Amino acid sequence: MTEIDIVVIGAGAAGIAAARRLGELRATCLVLEAAAVAGGRCRTDHGTLGIPVDLGAHWLHSPRRNPLIGLAAATGARIGQPLETRYSANGSWLSDEDAAACVAHVDHCFDRIAAATQDGAVADLFADATSPWHAAFLAEFAAKQGLAPEQSSILDFARYPWEGDDLPVPDGFGTLLAGLASGLNLHLATPVRRVDWSERGRLRIATDQGDIAARAVILTVSPHVLGSGIRFDPPLPDWKRDAVAALPMGHCNKLALRFERPVFGDLAPCLVMPLRGARESVEFVLREDCRDSAVCMVNGPFARELAAAGAGAMRDYVLECLVEMFGSDLRRAAAPESVFVNWDADPFFGGCYAVARPGRADMRAVLAQPVADRLFFAGEATSPEFMGDVHGAWFSGIAAAEAAAASGQ
Repeated sequence: MTEIDIVVIGAGAAGIAAARRLGELRATCLVLEAAAVAGGRCRTDHGTLGIPVDLGAHWLHSPRRNPLIGLAAATGARIGQPLETRYSANGSWLSDEDAAACVAHVDHCFDRIAAATQDGAVADLFADATSPWHAAFLAEFAAKQGLAPEQSSILDFARYPWEGDDLPVPDGFGTLLAGLASGLNLHLATPVRRVDWSERGRLRIATDQGDIAARAVILTVSPHVLGSGIRFDPPLPDWKRDAVAALPMGHCNKLALRFERPVFGDLAPCLVMPLRGARESVEFVLREDCRDSAVCMVNGPFARELAAAGAGAMRDYVLECLVEMFGSDLRRAAAPESVFVNWDADPFFGGCYAVARPGRADMRAVLAQPVADRLFFAGEATSPEFMGDVHGAWFSGIAAAEAAAASGQ
């Protein structure tokens, strides 16, 4: 049986950050990743369309406080410029006046959440909403949160510091994360099935490739995996399982298309949100890096429903949205290949990112707390401030690594 000081479970942003920090602290560690590639929910498909397509995370948020900005620069990764956001309705761009009214209402709603002092469901704040632009707020909320306002904690959302422009990574966010994992003691395609912490002073981690003994473990997997993907012997304490249950996974699934000739006219690269009612939260990244491409992000409960219908149904829906905006010639210009990802159906994730249930905003801090000074936890779900973000996961991985290393001194 292999023996190691610290095992890191998961090679997403939190796991990569933890392993890099443990290396700086001269602690020996092994990273176990269930998937065949590193990056977690940061993965880039380069082959299907002949261009980089991010399957998961797309944006560098909060650039002034995001350590991945500096790491990207150090590795030579390109960082793009912020994209203009445009709105359409019924196939036409909103007028300047309507767009301003729409943005003003959406901003007002988010400001109202930020000013709240008591927890509950976000929907409770807007029971009296009458604005004709409220459906736009509901769509944008689902895009940011992955769940409906009825399912989301007020204070959890309010704690996120919205600041600065969102920056794309033209060659792929997943490409950046994979580069940052280079040189780590990393075993891919090695799902962890069981963590036995019954023996004092030693853990036994059971994988498909054999057992590993360790002094401590850092679990960077999603709440979905903590709750149903890994068996713990003995079971995790009730307070920890309660935190896991309080942080379900939201929904954001993607489909990307390439076009064999220009179809967007003189449109500059942009983020487009077609206003299709409160139920359908849809965003498009069009012409990123001046490519003839469209990446569609479908969000919230509608994303789960549409992705469950399969790649064909989602492609049809995406083309329907685009044809409404740009005309039927676009359908004929679409290459036959498409990139489709359904994070809800991936057993190693179970969704896009964790969302606190109404009244459970404090559960992220509880999820982050170690168990018996041997089981440590990291990942975006544990971040009290940058929840749902790659850099939130990164910060949490560093904190867990420092705590795990200190526990052995």
